[in-house]
Amino acid sequence: MILAVLTSTPEIIIAGFSVLEGTPGISIGDIIGSNVFNVGSVLGILGMLGYFKTCCTDLLVELTDILLITSLIPLLLVIFKVVSPIVGIILLGTFIISIYFMARKRISMVNVDKSVTAEKERKKIVVATLILGFLGVMIAARLVVSSAVNIAFTVGVPPILIGAKVVSIGTSLPELTLDLTAVRRGRVHLAIGDIIGSNLTNLTLVLGMVLLTSPFAIDVTIFTEILPFLLITTIIFWRFLTKGGVSQVGGVILIMTYILFQAII
Repeated sequence: MILAVLTSTPEIIIAGFSVLEGTPGISIGDIIGSNVFNVGSVLGILGMLGYFKTCCTDLLVELTDILLITSLIPLLLVIFKVVSPIVGIILLGTFIISIYFMARKRISMVNVDKSVTAEKERKKIVVATLILGFLGVMIAARLVVSSAVNIAFTVGVPPILIGAKVVSIGTSLPELTLDLTAVRRGRVHLAIGDIIGSNLTNLTLVLGMVLLTSPFAIDVTIFTEILPFLLITTIIFWRFLTKGGVSQVGGVILIMTYILFQAII
């Protein structure tokens, strides 16, 4: 979950700048679009390549169950017309519960190499690299939000749509890079755990904060068009994982779903 929060840093920073700019729709679109991209594209590509044929564990299934339930919570905004701050509180509560769940499990999803832990002398270099990387992400996020706002006004499309179709691809690149590297090194559970954790973080922590700080941020018309793809990709992923893993056919189905998302929305 810690790794997932780190790979969700772009979404978190985009959310902060979007709220400050008064265009939280960019962040909301980014969050939903990023989750669809993570499952439909990242997990779909790796599944199609055959990395996730047998990746199922009890812990991953339980986390996917939580992700599926969490994906249903935004429906409260559309079906039952629940005000967004209440949904934001529910999502933030779900994030706390998921963190508590992980803490109680006390299961490491990957064995840490001793050679890595032995390199304590490189700690300062690692910390400096993280700080520089974080600053780079902040600068890039600020430029992305400004550019997205300009594009939305110039083209005349809702900011939430720009966030879902364009911004989300950029903010999902850390997951794509990390997970591709992980599966090549045989760390399949690390990769799939990162996807689940990142989507959980986006939906609970990030979306919860945006809804709580921007009560009237939802463009219901566009939101109802985007939300079904979040549910569809999550359900497909959940269905395959509970059957043992994501087959190559499952990977192709997920990729086709993402292509439809880009074509229809």
